[in-house]
Amino acid sequence: MNAVQGAVRVALRPAIARGAGAPLVVGVSGGADSLCLLHALRSLSPALGLTLHVAHLDHGLRVASADDAAWVRALCAEWGLPCTPGRCAVRSLAERERLSLEEAARQARYRFLAEVAQQIGARAVAVGHTADDQAETVLLHLIRGAGLEGLAGMAPDAPWPLPEEPANVSLRVLRPLLAVARADTEAYCATVGLPPRQDESNRNPAFARNRVRLELLPLLRELNPAITAAL
Repeated sequence: MNAVQGAVRVALRPAIARGAGAPLVVGVSGGADSLCLLHALRSLSPALGLTLHVAHLDHGLRVASADDAAWVRALCAEWGLPCTPGRCAVRSLAERERLSLEEAARQARYRFLAEVAQQIGARAVAVGHTADDQAETVLLHLIRGAGLEGLAGMAPDAPWPLPEEPANVSLRVLRPLLAVARADTEAYCATVGLPPRQDESNRNPAFARNRVRLELLPLLRELNPAITAAL
């Protein structure tokens, strides 16, 4: 078992004990992080007694997004995994509810994942957030003036992120890769022969998280690598 699968196994122990026998929804975008998570979970599922169900949301923001959705469905068919695809006009949602595109995409994604979980009787959804996402989140919270709770970042096993929706009060979000670096998920995919889908919007400086990822974090690492290593 490699280090990534070991980290996933350790992170999932409490959730497996709590929800034994229930299916687990896995949010898969097609990027390296979610592909790494899905492959690791599929490899571990016999030993852990996991029944996996993939969910993929097309945010409708890119021309290539329909191809990404088809690619994820084909991969699931090849691996014998059930897959529920969905689509949301996120730009329209952002305009209608006066949200940023980032926040509208986040809310649409979690609502969709919750719907899939409810449909199949799942108690938890696993997503591919990594240690890099954690560092970005903490820095964003700092920039926006969050208190001590915000500085704690994301938890590997947490209540559902949309608490205003009572139907999801018992649902949990799991982040089994939170101790794994993004470079390691990319290396994992390369090792097992999985070519991740590339989302060009991840390099768009119009999004605050991308500016943190592409500009602020590299600068902090250059100035003091220990700073981001501690995040």
